[in-house]
Amino acid sequence: MTPKQQEALDAVVKYGSQVKAAKALGISRSALRHRINSAKKYEEVDDGIKYAMNETGMANINAVHSGWIKTDDVSLYFRNETDSLNTNDIAESIRDVINGIVLCEIVKPPKVVEDNLLTLYPIADAHIGMRAHASETGEEYNSDIAVERIRTGMAKCVASSPQSKYALVLDVGDLTHADDNNAQTPRSKHPLDVSERFFYSLRCAITALASAIDCALQKHEQVICRVLRGNHNETSYLAVMFAIAERYKNNIRVTVEQTSADFFVHEFGSVMIAAHHGDKAKADRLVMHMADAWPDIWGRTKHRFYFTGHLHHTMMREIGGVLVEQLRAVTGKDSYASSHAYSSRSQMQGITYHKEEGEVSRVKVCL
Repeated sequence: MTPKQQEALDAVVKYGSQVKAAKALGISRSALRHRINSAKKYEEVDDGIKYAMNETGMANINAVHSGWIKTDDVSLYFRNETDSLNTNDIAESIRDVINGIVLCEIVKPPKVVEDNLLTLYPIADAHIGMRAHASETGEEYNSDIAVERIRTGMAKCVASSPQSKYALVLDVGDLTHADDNNAQTPRSKHPLDVSERFFYSLRCAITALASAIDCALQKHEQVICRVLRGNHNETSYLAVMFAIAERYKNNIRVTVEQTSADFFVHEFGSVMIAAHHGDKAKADRLVMHMADAWPDIWGRTKHRFYFTGHLHHTMMREIGGVLVEQLRAVTGKDSYASSHAYSSRSQMQGITYHKEEGEVSRVKVCL
């Protein structure tokens, strides 16, 4: 086993509990449990595999998926069982992230706001936790860079947007690059380039979204936040949503919508704003579903807008009286996108609507 895995086992014995051991080592409980589980996996593995690892100088059992063990007399092919998702571990990870969240400081509302205006701040495909190397993709990208992009992009958008009374901070999906520690997309199991273990990227996602809300509170009287599912984060978006709701639970100026629905819709005077990640239906179907699912809102409004993400490049179409906009992503290109010659630009926007006139201004910030 690796020195860190042995250190984790020794710390639990020395301090008597995982909580105290994690604190003494300066790591999260999730990181400690991962090291302990890896150490136990190494101890339980067949002696023949241990011998082969020792002969080749390998220490981390998680790096050994399968292979051959050969001697003068026999050849043996082996395959290690892959770790399956443990619902208790997932729940514990979510508790670790939410535990200790500091309630937001109450920010005084701005003195002057325009009651008839709402500004939408969509955050599309941030892919926090993705790792990109400049040598492959032309630019560096990791969780820390992603958080800084959202912070600076949001600050610039807010600074240049009108003093609208209402702000809508909308995560359009794929806020995190992975959904767990397996570094694969949840459904198709495509391998993902990740910058660190999922615990850290999840914490960064919560930090980034909270910073966006805090920024909006400086200028807008009321802030609505919605977190949508993406195809990369089909379950972990719920952890972000609950953590953000917990942080602002005592702030009457912030409303965090808590729902697992794939679709978002908001009515603002004669304006109808809808959103979906965009991975399960094309624009035409989304518009037809919009009219069918919310006929009352559809009937009361005359300016209708639909936002999607997923494909990372911009596209705008008018379908049946609805302006459908596919948003540019916050993230840069990963090695897959770069090697397939996909081109896109990173961007954030602030889009302001008037209750009766529809869209009246727009701010675009290149990241």
